[in-house]
Amino acid sequence: MNLATLRSAALVAVASVLLLSGCTLGSSPGPTAEAQAPETTAPAPSPSPEAVDPLTTVTEIVVRPVQLDLLDVDGALVTTLSFDDETTAFVDALSIALGEEPQQTEREGGLETAPWTQYAWTGLEVHDDHENQVPTNGGGVYGSYELNVSVVFTAPAVGDGVAVRTIGGFQPGGDAETLAAELGEPWYGNGQDQVRVETGEPIGEQQPGNPYENAYSVTVNTWELEGATAWITAPWNFGVGHV
Repeated sequence: MNLATLRSAALVAVASVLLLSGCTLGSSPGPTAEAQAPETTAPAPSPSPEAVDPLTTVTEIVVRPVQLDLLDVDGALVTTLSFDDETTAFVDALSIALGEEPQQTEREGGLETAPWTQYAWTGLEVHDDHENQVPTNGGGVYGSYELNVSVVFTAPAVGDGVAVRTIGGFQPGGDAETLAAELGEPWYGNGQDQVRVETGEPIGEQQPGNPYENAYSVTVNTWELEGATAWITAPWNFGVGHV
């Protein structure tokens, strides 16, 4: 057998072996199913951010004739608390805004006042006298001027640092005499002055002989109250002598 014949026989033998083993020359094993689709783990969902109560963003209270305007650090209105709101809702909203709970005290009242409930924070009191209307000495009622609650601010900041002011920028403890001059209000200098800061719309008939309209006002009182002077209160009705 010559060399060419031996070479041909060897090639035939190798091809037969490859054919029986399922392999071909020049080819490589194909990828497995596992390699083609690697297993992946889905990312864990991000936790939802906790809702923020807008009342916790309050940084300033503006005292108005029939309401409190609660503002945020940008001066935007967060909410309004009407003095005619239900007492529990009014007090609860203030507690959130101020970051403190009030001290509640039941007061017996006196000759000119009915028994009332006081809710007090440092520098702020909310009064609920549980009355709807107050008659005049003559027996008539000049409008339903008795709102559900009234407020007294004796400090320029209350709670956890919430500032207090009138719409014109006056703060408790400020110069009430200068304020009276700016607003053209009477000033007697006897320690019992009351300065009308802002007055709302009339709510009823004006009393004969009274120069003041029957309307709610924001007032600065100058007599001492719990060690403070020039404190702010609302609502106050000069048209009927009191609220």
